Amino acid sequence: MTAAYDSATTKSFYNTWGANEWDRLESSLENQINYRIHKAMLAEFVGPGDAVLEAGAGPGRFTIELARAGAQVTVCDLSDVQLGINREKVAEAGLTDRVTGWHQADIVDLSRFPSGAYDAVVCVGSVLSCVLDRVPEALAEIVRVTRPGGVVIVSVTSRHGYLRAGLAPILRLAGAGQLAAIDSAVTSGDIVGINAGTELLTTHFFTWAELRDALTAAGCEIAAVSASNFLSAESADLDPALLADPEVMEAFVRWELEACRAPGAVDGGTHIIAVARRLAG
Repeated sequence: MTAAYDSATTKSFYNTWGANEWDRLESSLENQINYRIHKAMLAEFVGPGDAVLEAGAGPGRFTIELARAGAQVTVCDLSDVQLGINREKVAEAGLTDRVTGWHQADIVDLSRFPSGAYDAVVCVGSVLSCVLDRVPEALAEIVRVTRPGGVVIVSVTSRHGYLRAGLAPILRLAGAGQLAAIDSAVTSGDIVGINAGTELLTTHFFTWAELRDALTAAGCEIAAVSASNFLSAESADLDPALLADPEVMEAFVRWELEACRAPGAVDGGTHIIAVARRLAG
């Protein structure tokens, strides 16, 4: 990673983006499946009575899932706007009593939270992708506040999987005079200097080897890993009507979950979801 993290820019982006972040995970079939896969991973590793820090929690989609699972959740996010939406959505779900507090904090500095205080730290939705060159600091902080033997659950945008999923529009940009920027992004993983017609936040797209090594270096051992959207990556042929039957949708999600955890698929979905356990000492 060569791009430098600027917290003010990231905060401004998510403050402006606002409620769009809440809507995003229901905005397309691909995103709905992505949401289901993340929820399945959280349900497997977080349960009743767990003390959870959700770092970079955003508008509350996963806060609500963690609270419904019986966890006691502490929420933090860099964006005050996202925190406000989070608080509102949690209240609407009737789960305010499951959240211990909402804190404005950057994942590269969790100093307000005590060491070893949480059974699990959840940092999903590509939050780590946004901190660029400061990923080691962010992971060090996330691991520090996790108790020995506790779990760290992170998800990041997948470099090769996203290239696979968005190949047609990416090639159109490359053929429209942006080949150098696209080539640099694919090589480095840093998404910067690309004009896609909408505002883009500078971010980093990971390989699994890169994320695995970063978690290991931070003092963790890998407990589980999954792609997201290996089967359901954006495709013109995947009409949502094909999954309108609830039984078909249930079966498809089961197929997707199995495919996403296959060793050869981890780098092939839009996101990589990793669960790591903090080592003692």
